[in-house]
Amino acid sequence: MEIYAKSYNVKVWCVIKNRNYPLPAAVQPSADPEDIDEYTDEQMAVVQVNAKARYVLYNAISGEEYDKILCYDTTKKMWDKLEVTYEGTSKVKETRINMLVHDYELF
Repeated sequence: MEIYAKSYNVKVWCVIKNRNYPLPAAVQPSADPEDIDEYTDEQMAVVQVNAKARYVLYNAISGEEYDKILCYDTTKKMWDKLEVTYEGTSKVKETRINMLVHDYELF
């Protein structure tokens, strides 16, 4: 997934792995922050990177995985959920390693 996201745009991987880029403050704040016509070029670039990160993540997963992350509002939260689901927490990883070592020793 890292290689896929980085090949699309390195900033996209940073957004997935870390968090959404915050929207920079405008020189003249808009009355309605949702009015994209009022966004500066810098703000639009941030919005685009965040949207691309979400797009890349959604395109790389199956429908079943999509259902698991649908409720999250940032790609970081989505990524964390997928990471825990498929790799487990550090405690789960440690238990798996210990089981594999034990099985190897028995073999």
